[in-house]
Amino acid sequence: MNSRRFFLSLLPVILLSLTGCVEMEDGGPVESQGYQLGFEKGREDGQGGKSRTPDRHSSLYSEADRSEFFRGYEDGYTLGIKPGADLGGVNAPVAFGQPLVAMPGKGEVTIKEGNQTISVLKTALPNIEETKFIVEQEQIVVKSRGNHGPAMVELFQTSNGAALGAVKAFEIKNGQPAWAAGMGD
Repeated sequence: MNSRRFFLSLLPVILLSLTGCVEMEDGGPVESQGYQLGFEKGREDGQGGKSRTPDRHSSLYSEADRSEFFRGYEDGYTLGIKPGADLGGVNAPVAFGQPLVAMPGKGEVTIKEGNQTISVLKTALPNIEETKFIVEQEQIVVKSRGNHGPAMVELFQTSNGAALGAVKAFEIKNGQPAWAAGMGD
């Protein structure tokens, strides 16, 4: 067999290996393990309302599988954010797939996902100066102040509005507590 014929006989195998698919005996493609793992994690993140961040799972794949993992993650996330998406045969709660938004008011912050109100946080002081989401939008830090005097920085759970911590803004030193870093006076 000449070298050209040999190369042409190997071309389908080379192309399949570049796409991350493996050809089965019946000719149908099966995705690589990297793709399957990415798909599973993307679907879980999409259904869980998490941000589209495949790097959070970097410990699960090798650098060689990175592109296949990312391709699978994108496909899975897109499926997971669809209302009524199914995870492992069990219907999960509908995930809206939109980022949370903090809407400051007088002495409170309303957390919304699209048009749906998720929670209302009651702050220690009436004037909301600043908000920032942390921990994949599972928590929010709110800086509030009265008409005069020191500001308060508070940590809340976004899902239910529960207060998790509080510190006066002038007490934030050397980035501590870590959740309040950048909110000091």
